[in-house]
Amino acid sequence: MAKKVPKIVKQIQEHKRKKIDYDTQKSISFSQFYMYYTCPHQWYLTYVRKLKPYEPSIHTLFGTSMHEVVQSWLTEMYSKTVKKANEMNLTELLDERLRKNFKKEAYLCKSKNFTNAQEMEEFFYQGSDTLDYLQKKRKDYFTYRGNHLAGIEVPLVVPLRENVFFKGYIDVVMYNETLDKFTIYDLKTSTRGWSDYEKKDEIKLAQLRLYKHFFCETFDIDPKKVDVEYLILKRILPLDSEWTVKPIQKFIPTNGKKKVKDAVERLYNFVDDCFNEDGSYKDKNFTKDASPSNCKFCFFKNNSYLCGEGSKF
Repeated sequence: MAKKVPKIVKQIQEHKRKKIDYDTQKSISFSQFYMYYTCPHQWYLTYVRKLKPYEPSIHTLFGTSMHEVVQSWLTEMYSKTVKKANEMNLTELLDERLRKNFKKEAYLCKSKNFTNAQEMEEFFYQGSDTLDYLQKKRKDYFTYRGNHLAGIEVPLVVPLRENVFFKGYIDVVMYNETLDKFTIYDLKTSTRGWSDYEKKDEIKLAQLRLYKHFFCETFDIDPKKVDVEYLILKRILPLDSEWTVKPIQKFIPTNGKKKVKDAVERLYNFVDDCFNEDGSYKDKNFTKDASPSNCKFCFFKNNSYLCGEGSKF
């Protein structure tokens, strides 16, 4: 017998995102927020002047595909049964998603040269091992009894000021009916997992804190009833680990009232620094925050006309 779906879960499942008129309005994603706090000048060149071309990579291709497989598996489990989810061949599904997403990315960037067959095969087998572990150790990450899948890619579109919106999608939202509590999950793919440095990066951790804030605001939910958690899907484990080092890393950032408030204040500081009251971009010079780590993956690091600061590292 199918579970009876609580009213609040139905409300989240049926929620439709507010449409944005991109001719007159602007949206801010967490990626924008993160880039701004990495280097305001990089943000300006990327989002205001739109000088960075679309650049897919094996990492983004793999991340998208892994997200879709895990989300499909969870949907099968909670909309049907655990047995049905256990019967799913996640390896085949990953292969299907990688191939489909590769074609999509190749079409968008008009090139197939962003990866190759050897790289695709390597990432495929690494992802298959992680998914196999998740399926076998399901109870360590997702329990069935009392839980409901409240949403996959739950849209958040929230006005910050005139013509400026925060836009995000929550990977997974679970609701525990017994405890009357929600858990917001963000799925991350990572080569070897998060280090202590990443776990202490307040800007990186602002993502789930912002999602928690706007989720509660959108659905009128008490923040005390919402937990957050990162599930980090690793590709590479130490040799001969035999799963003594787990392929999936759980990380729960502190997300109390003060931490959430700090994240929201940072977001509004970004808006104040970059947008006029009518939502237009400010005409100003944005700081070049050059450093080896900030410039490492910057598209403009060697362009002396636009920046070039990264060439000195």
